[in-house]
Amino acid sequence: MISYIKKRIEIWKIKRTYKKYGHHIEKFMLSTEGDIEFAVWDNPLEKPKKITQNSVDFYKRFVTKNSLAIDIGAHIGDTTVPLALAVGANGMTLAFDPNPNVFEILSLNSKLNLDKTNIRPFNYAIAEEPGEYYYNSSEATFDNGGISKEQKNKHGKYQLKNKVTAINLSSFLKENPDINLDKLSFIKVDVEGLDFEILSSIKNIISTYRPIIIAECFKKLKNEVRDNIFLLFDNLDFDCFKLEEFDGNEALEKLYKKEDMRNWKHFDFCMIPKEKSAGFCGY
Repeated sequence: MISYIKKRIEIWKIKRTYKKYGHHIEKFMLSTEGDIEFAVWDNPLEKPKKITQNSVDFYKRFVTKNSLAIDIGAHIGDTTVPLALAVGANGMTLAFDPNPNVFEILSLNSKLNLDKTNIRPFNYAIAEEPGEYYYNSSEATFDNGGISKEQKNKHGKYQLKNKVTAINLSSFLKENPDINLDKLSFIKVDVEGLDFEILSSIKNIISTYRPIIIAECFKKLKNEVRDNIFLLFDNLDFDCFKLEEFDGNEALEKLYKKEDMRNWKHFDFCMIPKEKSAGFCGY
């Protein structure tokens, strides 16, 4: 009991004290991809991260080899790396995260495994309206957080000293001709409840290039926002699925109406163009 209390006190102190944490490199042996290096952030609040063959195989079910994939809210790259391995070195994986603390590690991971991946990291948030935003977190190590135009916001009382830059993704992609949008096959979004705003801002990209989307229905989302997520994709002729797992035992449960988005407090969902969804993943 005493050791538990000491541990809770130590965590409490860590959450309230800013410190710049370093990293270390871990190696993973994958049965198909072989030896993989991964930079791990030494922040004690960071959940353990590892690269597995199951995590790579998960993305192989959704992406096209040698295609373009986009990871929005990439953090240190724990989803970016398996996604990039699934796409391959002859494809391209774009990784966006505005948090400078995690972006430093994400950048390191983009420079590893260059014979197997092609990761391009960008220290930007994605928003409909480009500009400078406040970045807040519920703890001082900035393990996670979110952007806002308001200095006091729902993401937490701890704020980065400098604002972060947000870009409009549609404009950014069109302004960079070396990014071949015709090859876009997949987008992942994980942005602390701002998924609808981001997905709405790239509606034209989704409509034109019809990638598969995986995103998060955040636990604090109001029913109106959940409904709007479903309707956004329903109007674009996408089928909506609740995603059960991410690592080897994934299953898709189809959602037939907007109210189905209210059945779970917090879950991941997958949006698949109707022309691709028939028979997809056992459905």
